[in-house]
Amino acid sequence: MAAEATPERLAALIETRLAEDPRNWLALDALLAVAAERTIPLPGDLAARVAAARDTDTGFLATAGSCLACTIHAETCPLTQLLLCNAPVTLSPAGDVIGLGRQGWNYATGAEVDDLDLALSALGLGVTTVALLTGGSSLTVKLGASSLRLARKAGVMTGSLTRSLTRIASEAVDIAALRRAGSLDDLGAAFRPAALAPVTDLFANLGRLNRSLGPTETLHLMRYVDDPADAARLARSAEALGPRTLGRIEVLGKTRLFRLGLRLSDTAVRLWSGLAGLLVALTGMGAGLAQSAGLRMLRLLLRRL
Repeated sequence: MAAEATPERLAALIETRLAEDPRNWLALDALLAVAAERTIPLPGDLAARVAAARDTDTGFLATAGSCLACTIHAETCPLTQLLLCNAPVTLSPAGDVIGLGRQGWNYATGAEVDDLDLALSALGLGVTTVALLTGGSSLTVKLGASSLRLARKAGVMTGSLTRSLTRIASEAVDIAALRRAGSLDDLGAAFRPAALAPVTDLFANLGRLNRSLGPTETLHLMRYVDDPADAARLARSAEALGPRTLGRIEVLGKTRLFRLGLRLSDTAVRLWSGLAGLLVALTGMGAGLAQSAGLRMLRLLLRRL
């Protein structure tokens, strides 16, 4: 961060985020926090333009208008507004049921079926149901599943994660059994727990991310999740860095942030290797001194004899 978070680079990153439409205030605030942390003043009129943009985007009328727009086109909605307008339903099991019903209606009427929305609704309901039936903790898993559905609505889910989830859903969900389900037991039978294991881990790690940072920050970071391993790395980073995670990933990028733990480990290995070498050298020097002292004492004794 000392090398990368220079005044010039921070100003350029803030300018780029300020020019977006809609503006991502999570990213902007994270960059502003890095500047404040490093006592870097914003150049020229940048601070005034940031303040003016914030007033424009967070006014009452703008908020009300954004909330209405979110119900129609979630992909053009700021993340904070998306959560405000959609989270009450999306974060509950009712959101999964509504998603299944919507795609079922599309199928029955011949309309286009959104396979990914169907997959996410089924997987979210499946992992929650399986967790309840097996006595597991469903809250963290449900938070992760809801994060993916919100990410889908916001258009921040990566293509590789989309393909992975669609494939897992085809293997883990028995659609015919799901349609026949009339009770909780029947619903649990529609899912294959073994095939659900990878996505359950993904949901659990996203749930950990939610607990460490909150739903809005998690939704912002979803654009960096290409596979379940990325979700695990992000969860570990968030648990270690807390609110500073966003600022670090904005400045360093995903790859360098994920490598940070490895670099720290390599540094620790070199440090301990160096200390071990120093200890060996000191031990050898001490042994040499002891041997020299012993020889001198032996010569003195021999002279006296």
